[in-house]
Amino acid sequence: MKIQRREAILLSLTGLIFFLLQPARAQEMGPEAAFRTITDMAGRTVRIPANVSKVLSVSPPPTTFVYMLAPEKLGGWLAAPSKKGATFIPEQYRDKPTFNWGHGSVNVESYIAARPDLVFVGSESGEDPGTIARQQDKFGDVPLVCVDNTRNAEGYSQTLRFMGDVLGVPDRAEKLIAFYDGVLKEVMTAVAAIPAAARVRVYYAEGENGLATDPTGSVHSQLIDVCGGVNVADCQINSGSGMTQVPMESVLVWQPDVIITTSRDFATLAPKDDNWRLVTAVRNGRIHVTPSQPFNWFDRPPGVNRIVGIPWMAHILYPDLFPEVWFKDKVRTFYKLFYHYDLSDEDIRSLHEK
Repeated sequence: MKIQRREAILLSLTGLIFFLLQPARAQEMGPEAAFRTITDMAGRTVRIPANVSKVLSVSPPPTTFVYMLAPEKLGGWLAAPSKKGATFIPEQYRDKPTFNWGHGSVNVESYIAARPDLVFVGSESGEDPGTIARQQDKFGDVPLVCVDNTRNAEGYSQTLRFMGDVLGVPDRAEKLIAFYDGVLKEVMTAVAAIPAAARVRVYYAEGENGLATDPTGSVHSQLIDVCGGVNVADCQINSGSGMTQVPMESVLVWQPDVIITTSRDFATLAPKDDNWRLVTAVRNGRIHVTPSQPFNWFDRPPGVNRIVGIPWMAHILYPDLFPEVWFKDKVRTFYKLFYHYDLSDEDIRSLHEK
């Protein structure tokens, strides 16, 4: 009996010691358990918090990705929505801090002071790794996570999936991907059957005078190609921000059937101008201003916000193939899924006004 009692006491003491050691062991393991290691889209190994709750980005396209995937985790806007655009964003997300962004750079000190869990950096394929390393040095202990294809209208799925995993919302990412992949495939399959001679010729008019543009191969005009149009601009691509200047004589030679523009001033000016009235698209009243609320459907930024521009552009170019009822259904679904906003019929009319 004494031996059994002694064994029982020893077992109790062992259990007590084990229990008392748990807080110390948890404290020892806690910091490491709070982090995980990922490989970002530039192939870099990055240590990030296991549960990300606040992120920033150093350019507008990744910022929009974050808002669409996990708006509650967006630490601040770059190129914040306009006053009108904010009406298409739920109230709880409108008043996030706005960080200054210009000439492709941000105020690093303000980012560090905001104490984000990580910062997303748009890093297109082939970018110099040294550039990223120098950026990381500036941000100190705040991890930079590189993302690719933030400006490629045919490559958003991989980026949505990767960012969804980093942000801890993989299921939501798959819902967005399903919509995007479905629309992209539907449009590209349909326009692939259009004979070359029957394709609509398009000019992208930028600036208030319409004499800047982006040719085929530029990310800024990509939706023309995706939706089966023929980009008439025969000029050099202006790397970086784009917008190659062209003479009026060139536009008169190109004679586009449709003009797409982000400038309402130009759309108002062109029908009154003697030179522009000689252009087929202007004579036929086929100048279309790109919808822009809360972010542009066609360009600037040339990011994931352009997904809704795919059904819009397809409808503009080929209304018989892509009728208005189809287009409006896609827009309504997009705003619900990506912008967390339910569009009314009046909203759709105001967005799509010519």
